[in-house]
Amino acid sequence: MPAQALPPSAEAYRAEQQRVIAAAVLDTRALWRTMGSEFDPSWARIVPTLLAVTSAAQERVAVDAQVYVPAVLEDTGQASAAGAFADVDTTPLIGVAGDGRPVESLLYTAVTGAKEVVGTGASAREALASQMSWLTSAVGTVLSDTGRASESLAMGVRPVSGYVRMLNPPSCSRCAILAGRWYRKNAGFARHPGCDCRSIPASEGVAQDLTLNVDAYFESLSAAEQDRLFTAAGARAIREGADIGQVVNARRGMRSAQIAGQDWLVTTEGTTRRGYAYQFLKPSGTAARQGETVTRITRTGPESRTVTRTVANRPRLMPETIARVATDRDDYLRLLRANGYLR
Repeated sequence: MPAQALPPSAEAYRAEQQRVIAAAVLDTRALWRTMGSEFDPSWARIVPTLLAVTSAAQERVAVDAQVYVPAVLEDTGQASAAGAFADVDTTPLIGVAGDGRPVESLLYTAVTGAKEVVGTGASAREALASQMSWLTSAVGTVLSDTGRASESLAMGVRPVSGYVRMLNPPSCSRCAILAGRWYRKNAGFARHPGCDCRSIPASEGVAQDLTLNVDAYFESLSAAEQDRLFTAAGARAIREGADIGQVVNARRGMRSAQIAGQDWLVTTEGTTRRGYAYQFLKPSGTAARQGETVTRITRTGPESRTVTRTVANRPRLMPETIARVATDRDDYLRLLRANGYLR
């Protein structure tokens, strides 16, 4: 079973966006490599060409998005929403980053970062090399944000109620568990630096045909890619049958805790009474109430109020800790189950 069944137009759009972004990143790398030890004069020399590269790529992805939205609506049986309802001007998207600042201002951060690295005692060459990854990631993020903004404009002028998030593999663990979900079109698109996920405009009824099989996506990756994207401990747990969502979401509440005189990684995710892991962490029977901790948090503001939370007394171990303390595979599986990871 494919990880996500995408319409032909979405597949073609994804491939073209990857091509445009990859070409812009390649040009960015080549330009950055010509930077000399005098950072500001070097930047002044390359920035006109760099901005020309990013602007041309932004124009390309913005136009492609305007073509893609009606095409994918046709592909998914939403022809009534595919027509031209209003003209969309994408020029305000060019030269602007996703956070609203000028692209030039954002990319100059690579120069300030290099200066900071030199301040630690590194050579100019080492400093420039250290900022290469950040700069290329920033360019990719700018272009992905431009594409998503253009998609949003194209959806905004059409009677489309929402969108389904689609992956642009290889994608990180957080994106994998968010993909395939339906969101209202006024919902923000959660993304991280370097995120290149896209959206498929769809009514809620159509969305069920565009879901993501996250297990199939995980299985489509090599073991090395699974370890890189889901962490080695997380990927091992998933390969042993742990629920992907539980493994990935556990990282949101991860912290270090002293247990039996050792630093262990634990998580607060899912440990409140309404959380999924709580049912595995609390004792059963008459000891249940003794396995709970009641915490009261006072939230200040115009309407100050106290919030009461009931959490399990026993810490929820992270997969990294379980792998470290398990005595054998049976014990490893037992601990995964006891901490709410196994299905």
